[in-house]
Amino acid sequence: MSSTAKFMLMAQPSAPAIPHAEVLERWAAELRAEFEDLEVVIAVTDEEILKQLSDADAAYGVLPKGWHAPQLRWLQAPMANPPLGYFTPELAAHPVIVTNMRGVYNDHIATHVMAFLLALARGLPHYAHDQRNREYRRGVAPVLHLAHSTVLFIGAGGVAHQAARYLQPWGPRIVAVDARPETTSGGAIDAVFGTDNLEAQLPLADAVVMTVPHTPDSEGMLGRRQFALMKPTAVFINIGRGMTVVLGDLVDALEAGQLAGAGLDVFDQEPLRPDHRIWTLPNVLITPHVAMVGPDIDQRRFDLIADNCRRLLAGEPLQYVVADKILGF
Repeated sequence: MSSTAKFMLMAQPSAPAIPHAEVLERWAAELRAEFEDLEVVIAVTDEEILKQLSDADAAYGVLPKGWHAPQLRWLQAPMANPPLGYFTPELAAHPVIVTNMRGVYNDHIATHVMAFLLALARGLPHYAHDQRNREYRRGVAPVLHLAHSTVLFIGAGGVAHQAARYLQPWGPRIVAVDARPETTSGGAIDAVFGTDNLEAQLPLADAVVMTVPHTPDSEGMLGRRQFALMKPTAVFINIGRGMTVVLGDLVDALEAGQLAGAGLDVFDQEPLRPDHRIWTLPNVLITPHVAMVGPDIDQRRFDLIADNCRRLLAGEPLQYVVADKILGF
C-alpha cells in the first residue's frame, strides 16, 4: 500500500456495536491530528457509505448490501466476535484483511463471568428473590464450593483464558472445549479438548461458561440434550452469543431442576421480551448484554484502531486479524 490512505468510519445507527456519532467525530479528529498521511472521513447513510467505499483503503463498521470497494485493504469490525452474517460470501471472497476487537474487552467480560459465578456459587439469586419479598430464610440456596469443582469453558479464547486466570486462586479444575484445541491450550486452563468432546465433559462440570461466537457450527450448540447431561447441581453462564443456546430448552431444564442456576448476559432475541418466563425464575441472574462495558471501552477501541492505522501506513502486519473469513474467527 502507498504511504497515504483513506480511512472511513461508518457511523451506522442500525449497528448497536457502533459508538455514538460524537465518539466517532472525536476519533476522526484524533486520527487526523496523529496521522498526516491518513484521510479520515465519516459516512452515515448507506448511500454515503457506498460512495466513500469506492476509493477507501480502509474502513470501520458494517458493510452495507451492494458494497463495492476495489481498493479496500483493511476492514475493522466493531465487535470482538461479529455476529453471523457479518462475514458474507462477498466479504470472504474479497482480498481485504479483516480485524476485530478481540482482546479489548477480555478483562471486563472475565470480571462479569466471575461476578456471575461467585453469585451463583453462593446462591445470591435466591436471596435477592427473598429480599424483594422481605423473606428471611436461611439455607434455601445450594452452595457450590469452587475449590472442589470443575469449571468448563465452551470456547477457549481470550475471555476464557482471562477468566481462568481470575478463577485460578479459588482452586477449581479448569478445562475447556474449543474448535481449535491445538492453538488455545495453556495458561490457567488445565486442559483443552476438541468440541467433539463436549458431551463427555458436560457431566463432569460443576459450572459451564459459554464464550463461543455465533457461527453456523455453534448456533444452538447447547439445547435439551446437552442440558440433560449436566449435573443438577451445576450452574450455567453465557456471556458469548445468545444464539448458541436454545433458550427455551435452558428454561425447561432450570424449571425441571436439571440445573441449579444460570447467569445470562446474552439471549437469542435482544432485547429479551418482557413476558419471557425466564424473568421470574428465582435461580437466574440476567444482565442486558453489558459484560463488555467499562469506563474506558471507547478509548480502548480507539487505541486499537489507531495502532492498526499506524501499521497500515507503515506497511506492517495488522493486529487482531481474522484468520478465516468464512468461519469468522
